[in-house]
Amino acid sequence: MAGPKEIFTQIASIFNGLTPIQKITALGMVVLVFGGMIALTSVGGKTDERVLFAGLSQQDAAEVVQRLRDLNVPYRLSDTGTAIMVPASQVYEIRLTLAGDGLPRGGGVGFEVFDEVGLGTTDFVNRLNFQRAMQGELARTIRQFQQVQEARVHIATPRESVFIEDEKPVTASISVQMRGREQLTQHQIQSIVNLVASAVPGLSDDNITLVDTAGRLLYRKKGDLDAVLSGTQLEYQHKVEENVRRKVESMLEEVVGVNRVRASVTADIDFSRVNLTEESFDPEEQVVRSEQLLTESDQRGDQARGIPGVKGELATFAGEDGGAAGSSYQRSNVTRNYEISRQTRQVQEGGGGVRRLSVAVMVDGTYERVVNDEGKTVLEYRPRSAEEMAYFERLVRNSVGYDEERGDQVEVASLPFALSALTDPEVDPLDQWRELAEWLAMPLVYLLIAFGVMLFVVRPFFRLLAAKGLESKRTSQVASVGRDGVEEEEELTLGPRGLSNQERLYRLAQSDPDRAADLVRRWLREEA
Repeated sequence: MAGPKEIFTQIASIFNGLTPIQKITALGMVVLVFGGMIALTSVGGKTDERVLFAGLSQQDAAEVVQRLRDLNVPYRLSDTGTAIMVPASQVYEIRLTLAGDGLPRGGGVGFEVFDEVGLGTTDFVNRLNFQRAMQGELARTIRQFQQVQEARVHIATPRESVFIEDEKPVTASISVQMRGREQLTQHQIQSIVNLVASAVPGLSDDNITLVDTAGRLLYRKKGDLDAVLSGTQLEYQHKVEENVRRKVESMLEEVVGVNRVRASVTADIDFSRVNLTEESFDPEEQVVRSEQLLTESDQRGDQARGIPGVKGELATFAGEDGGAAGSSYQRSNVTRNYEISRQTRQVQEGGGGVRRLSVAVMVDGTYERVVNDEGKTVLEYRPRSAEEMAYFERLVRNSVGYDEERGDQVEVASLPFALSALTDPEVDPLDQWRELAEWLAMPLVYLLIAFGVMLFVVRPFFRLLAAKGLESKRTSQVASVGRDGVEEEEELTLGPRGLSNQERLYRLAQSDPDRAADLVRRWLREEA
């Protein structure tokens, strides 16, 4: 095995045998290789960082940074000081360590305020610290919602009174900062209100106010039913419109392509509630409910007589002469009450029905490659045919449940889309390409350097070695051919050893053409 000295000598001899252009190229490649290695070392020497915490308040960021300094952990602040970057290899260990220290606290203080209580702490201070801790813990819990970035809770506890009429209720105010364009749903708002009301003794949800940092009132008292109901109704209307819009776009995208359909839906929702009571009677069906029978009878026998005395005798006398004979009568009365068949129905119609639906749909046309006047190939817009548009309109009407009687409107138009509309508006293509370039940068650099070394350093080096080996082999072959003849005629046949192979082969061809031809054939086979 050749030692370092022999290898260096061989490389020097190879370098001396190069042409000036080859020498410049070799030196340039050496400089390029070493420069690339230095660049890779400087880039690779940078610590791979990851986000430890993001979206911290200034107080939390200051506490975390101070703790990292105590632990001698390198860090870097980003995003205006609200995000902290640490080495990727230590991120999980640091998070566990900080979690053991109760960091980050999430803004405000929690029940850790009672970890160190002095002996001289008064009852008033304890009550005040308890209220601060309750506010901080509730704010931390509210921040667990995905849409909430920051939250603050203020609880007002009135002073206790011995008189009932002087008692005042406990009230609370909640302020939330939303994350980006996120919004809380009505269900989540009610959940936050119930959470705070259940955590604070004596607090009713009627006395809770919830606002956001934009100044919008998210929750009112239950007494303001119209406002709460309006928020719920608006959310329901948006859900109906969004459902119809997605249905239309997903159906037409199967035909015209993704992101080439835009639909807008306006729904008129009927939120009125109707309580209806109906009573119906059937005269054909009658039932005797009660029956009353009354019978009267009277019978008169002797003639009428007067009272004793003169007048009575006179009356009797008159009766005997012209009085009427005895009489009797009988009368009956029947009363019947009938019950008619009656049906009572109570109907309660809840709100939420669609009163009218208006749908507007834009469909992108087709594009054809044409050659303009300048000879360039461009895309030319072609609107869709009337048959296609009529077919699309029928599809949309059947999809949304079109009802002409309630005044529904459906309009479908073919319009050219802007180039930005053909891409996903939520994803920036430049960001995607930038992220892909960052991901492929280092592997591509390594690959290019390795390719350059193989192409301009290793490959020429081995080619030179092969050429030197072939030349020495040919020299030995020429010498062996010469040795096959008479040794004493070697100097005369092959000439001095300082001659090149070409000159020696020329002399061999003059002295022995057959051997020279055989040698050339062997060289050709080796080249092949």
